Amino acid sequence: MQQIKDTKQIGNLQAVVSNSEKLADSLADVIDVFRLKLHFGLSDSLKTKGYPISSLLTSLVILPFAGVASVYAMLKHDIGRRDLASKKDAYYDAKNNENIDWRKLLMQIAKQFNSLLNNELTAPEKGVTAIIFDDSLLEKTGKKIEKLSLTFDHVSKTYICGFKLLVCGIWDGLSFIPLDFSLHREKGTKHEVFAAKFFKTTNELRRSNIVVEKLQEKLSKQLNRLTVAEQVFANKSNNSNTKKLEQVRSVSQNTAANLLVAEKKLIADQQAQKNAYKELKQFYAKGRLFGLTKKERKEQFKKLVSAQSQGFKRRKEADKSKTDMVLAMLSRVVKNGFIPRYVLTDSWFFSEALVVKVKSIKKGMIDLVSMVRINNQIFTDCAGENAMNVKSLLKINGRNTTRCKKLRCNYIKINCKYKGVRVNLFYVKMGRSSTWHLLATTDLNLNFIRLMEIYQIRWSIEVFFKECKQYLNLGQCKSSNFDAQIADTTITMVQYIMLTYCKRINCQMSLGGLFKELHDELVELSLVNKLLALFWELVRIFSASSGCDLITIQQEMMQNQEIYNSFVKLIPDKVFKKAA
Repeated sequence: MQQIKDTKQIGNLQAVVSNSEKLADSLADVIDVFRLKLHFGLSDSLKTKGYPISSLLTSLVILPFAGVASVYAMLKHDIGRRDLASKKDAYYDAKNNENIDWRKLLMQIAKQFNSLLNNELTAPEKGVTAIIFDDSLLEKTGKKIEKLSLTFDHVSKTYICGFKLLVCGIWDGLSFIPLDFSLHREKGTKHEVFAAKFFKTTNELRRSNIVVEKLQEKLSKQLNRLTVAEQVFANKSNNSNTKKLEQVRSVSQNTAANLLVAEKKLIADQQAQKNAYKELKQFYAKGRLFGLTKKERKEQFKKLVSAQSQGFKRRKEADKSKTDMVLAMLSRVVKNGFIPRYVLTDSWFFSEALVVKVKSIKKGMIDLVSMVRINNQIFTDCAGENAMNVKSLLKINGRNTTRCKKLRCNYIKINCKYKGVRVNLFYVKMGRSSTWHLLATTDLNLNFIRLMEIYQIRWSIEVFFKECKQYLNLGQCKSSNFDAQIADTTITMVQYIMLTYCKRINCQMSLGGLFKELHDELVELSLVNKLLALFWELVRIFSASSGCDLITIQQEMMQNQEIYNSFVKLIPDKVFKKAA
């Protein structure tokens, strides 16, 4: 999403990036404060000759602040001709290096940010801290990019070439900081249908094999018993031995009949598995796996990397489910010392595994606040100990509605258990809207108003996506190399952390005017924030009186570029007089 020249932008970075010349002059101070060359220098050993990786990466970090969008443009720009002696290939080689641990690098920069602002002068006031997860579509123009797929866009309801960017970040009470991310591709629903059919027939075949083996073993024992009974009858025939012989023979015949039926089923299951495998193989050959034809997949760029390299690990992540990656990222950030009060997610990531994982960290000191899809999720009502889905819970408790005058909405609170974990459910209906939304939390002490205030923090990651795409060219990398895509995304997040630090220092004015020349722009930002608060209050009043859904309005505002631009134009021009 490129910056629109004729529309004044708003957001957390507006004041910081509004004057590129001033910012570029002050950027050297920020680079020194963050010790970028020291952190980047850990990768210098990966390059035996030529320009050190630390110098190349530091140059890449300052690209957007110099008013250029690519390495090629940088080398044509005055800054490239004046300060840089290396050629473009050196930069491309650095971004394409699969051995650089970009995940560790981003985490180190985030730790440095936390360390710089975690002292008596710059520490945020005591407030809610939260780890936030969300994903965003990174649109690409070419199908030959490594690991690229057709990805469903929930805004336009269409399939678009690109990646899904899953981000894990922390809200420290004042700012959102990215900590970790992964790029994903989508296989598509048709693949899942054929794969599910193949796995189903495989499991059925496995069960049939077990049944046949047990019947064969049982029949073998019964035949041995029959042989013994016939020998006894031959030596001494009487009524008792005759009756026993007939019983053993009858049981053996029944077992043999059952075995014959099981063997026929085994043959049928083998054929079903072969057919399912054939269909899956044909789909791979002719179908659009990852939304691409076999020819398009064959033409995609492929790079052979060592199984021990960081690039190999990131490529494996591209095909992992985002819910599994959320669990892995949460463990990683907690291990690196980022201990939040809450974990915030939308309905896509809510699962049993996430609930159990959150409550298992630090002896349950972290709680989950998440939106939940109103479908067939099963909860156990603590009042009646009845297990039922969320639709049934809503239907049964529909009369227990409470009116919240402050937020002008109705809600229903239900005490439940989810897979053995105590949670509270809050069904929410905004204004006169007929649509119910469902929020779940493991913090049993949260009241409704506080719950809504905490969940609103999740919108900070939406602002992060918007600003990174608007100002820092997130997702604009054109390289076909997957390593370069990872590198470009990491560098964008490093830039965002640095700009957020710049904004925090100026807002609090606690380090002796490190960026004093940007103070005027930040004053304008405070005024914009006040206007935004007034605007949202007006939107809330309108939604309550007209029957519109406030949550839906917020989602449209953050995700639809056309609506967002219209909203921007409502802010008076005089607010941006100095910043423009």
